[in-house]
Amino acid sequence: MGCTVKLSRRAGIALLVPAALLAACGGSSGGASAPASTALPAPSTQASIAAEVPAAIKADAPIQIATDASYAPNEFVDLNGNIVGWDIDLAKDVCKVLGLACTINNVTFSDIIPALLESPSKYQLSFSSYSPTPAREAKGIDFITYYQAGEAWLVKVGGATISTAADMCGHTVAVEAGTTEEADAWGYMGKQPGGASIKGDTDHCTAAGKQDITVDSFDTQTEANAALLSGRADFGWADQPVADYQVKLEPGKLKIGGTACSVYPYGVAIVKSLGLDQPVEDAIKYLIDNNFYSKILSAWGVEDGAITSSAVSVNDNTAVGATCVPPY
Repeated sequence: MGCTVKLSRRAGIALLVPAALLAACGGSSGGASAPASTALPAPSTQASIAAEVPAAIKADAPIQIATDASYAPNEFVDLNGNIVGWDIDLAKDVCKVLGLACTINNVTFSDIIPALLESPSKYQLSFSSYSPTPAREAKGIDFITYYQAGEAWLVKVGGATISTAADMCGHTVAVEAGTTEEADAWGYMGKQPGGASIKGDTDHCTAAGKQDITVDSFDTQTEANAALLSGRADFGWADQPVADYQVKLEPGKLKIGGTACSVYPYGVAIVKSLGLDQPVEDAIKYLIDNNFYSKILSAWGVEDGAITSSAVSVNDNTAVGATCVPPY
């Protein structure tokens, strides 16, 4: 069964901003070139996997899925007001395998986990480029691995340069609120987002005789991108596929600074108590093993982060390669 799309107030606001800003999150440039869902092969319901879905969940369908649709090409709003992206295509296919009707909701990223944890849950799942972390898991959320991506800095061509986290010191960095990048920018200074000190931690900027980082946090990645393009921020910081996509949308204006670091899995966020871990895990494995997954990633040009079905697991917090900032 297919998914419907529900646009929240936040999505409605996004559609009122100038076209140049919409292009920054996949509007005129990204939306027009987005592969049509009908062009991708659609899986059928798999009875053995659908049978794993708890009866209470089936009775309460449609399943409510939350996403922060400002993170192109993973999830974003196109010029026609549709929520699109490879994460969205994958979410729809998971629902088809499970035989469930699903509604996709556009939600501010920092509001998603609190809404998942409401009683009853406002949303049951989130496909929104989540990096599993012990802190998120401790709140009552499980993450089913389906991709891996690092963090990447964005810079303006001809502007300030960056190759490591130390180069953020003394500069303004634009990030989306609630993201790993926001936490890492503050963590490099031995602080929690907002500025409260982490007991016993080190401010690596002042320790090196440099000025602190100015962390400029925005509700959406679209706003963070606009801050960089307008010169209000020196650097942008986002997940690698999102940063790469912005460079494609703004040729000659933006480029990647340094190399991607802190490569971690992406995970579907699920409320632990709902009993959806196993069916979602098995649905993703089915999509990988039967080439639906690879065709989605290929259509969007994000194959670099693909994983095998053997790598699909619950709460995998393991980094691949060097991390961007020291532990905090």
